[in-house]
Amino acid sequence: MSKKRRKSDTCLNCNNALRPEDNYCPNCGQENNSHKIPVKHLLLEVFVDFFHFDTKLWNTIKASVTRPGKITIDYLEGKRARYVPPVRFYVFVSFIFFLLLGKLSEEAIDKNQNIFQKGQSDPWISISINEPQGNKNVYQSKDTNHVRLNILKFETKDSLKAELRRLKGSNAEFDQLLPDEDIDTANASREQLQKALSLISEHSLALDTVKPDYSIYGKVEFSTKEEFEQFKKNIHHYTDKQVDSLLLVKGEKANWFNRQMVKKLGKFDKNNSDDIKMITHAIIKSISLTMFIMMPLTAILLLLIFYRRKFYYEHLIFSIHIHTIFFVIFSFILVIQIFISEKFGNNMWPWAFLLCLIYLIASLKNNYKQTLGKTISKFILISIPYFIISLILTLVAVIYGFLA
Repeated sequence: MSKKRRKSDTCLNCNNALRPEDNYCPNCGQENNSHKIPVKHLLLEVFVDFFHFDTKLWNTIKASVTRPGKITIDYLEGKRARYVPPVRFYVFVSFIFFLLLGKLSEEAIDKNQNIFQKGQSDPWISISINEPQGNKNVYQSKDTNHVRLNILKFETKDSLKAELRRLKGSNAEFDQLLPDEDIDTANASREQLQKALSLISEHSLALDTVKPDYSIYGKVEFSTKEEFEQFKKNIHHYTDKQVDSLLLVKGEKANWFNRQMVKKLGKFDKNNSDDIKMITHAIIKSISLTMFIMMPLTAILLLLIFYRRKFYYEHLIFSIHIHTIFFVIFSFILVIQIFISEKFGNNMWPWAFLLCLIYLIASLKNNYKQTLGKTISKFILISIPYFIISLILTLVAVIYGFLA
């Protein structure tokens, strides 16, 4: 069926002169059609482009899942029309992955909202029952009924002693404290708690060592609650010179890093969920950007160890594809964890990492055409510098995300 066009004498894109029979501009290739584009045509274009991308995406994922390394081999052989271009594929998948990761972090923060709902100015300090006994502080245990998980809150040594006397004098207090810490209220738990509390003497030297912490960063700390709160209030208006002066007074070096840490930690409220979310998203964004450094560096390692392919771009394409597939697998686990079952999703992570390991070895073997033994040996060889580089980049990303 012929298409009805309202032609122009000149190209509307490049002003090149056109003949009556020219359906497309011979200079730039734009269609010679000057009529106004209806809305339905725009919607049709969007649908066609999306369907075309969706088909390519399906072909890319299908080939990646069924034959590890195939899309890299096909791309290097020039068979590219059926697949999403490597960089576009990575950007699309990584966007979904980091979006899901951000949502999971928000849910984790909201889940612990009871911890964050008290402001930084709240003077109460939390310790586990184990610490006043003179032992190491314990907050976690594989035994969910372990009474050392119970938390005591205090403002001063005297208030801590009063809390201990109150707990020792009433079983009813046990029944309130145990459920608060998700510990069974059975008689065995009460007996364990009574025994743990009896080991804490009012004259214990350990009680003299626990006190409210009014520290900010390094040696920058305050002796009283009033000084601490005044600093938190004024830090928003401090100049760099004032922060440097404070650092020097407290015995710290006045440099850019220390200055930024004091500014950030002074303004940052670790007990405020919004502040936690803001920092978390900044760190996640920073980590996502470091991947654009990690993939080229991985390609260099591949070039040095798997030297069968001579050109750098060949290893870069493989690096982009393999990182993208990892993000596909991780995104699948995150979807399960967020929308289906958090517990089941948590249990799936070890299997996800194992799957990534197997997939990587299979992809290396198929792409570089070497024996399984040689592939595994070279994989072990490349994994050591890869781990070190990724650890350094992650650390840098976390610090930058916090300070930025």
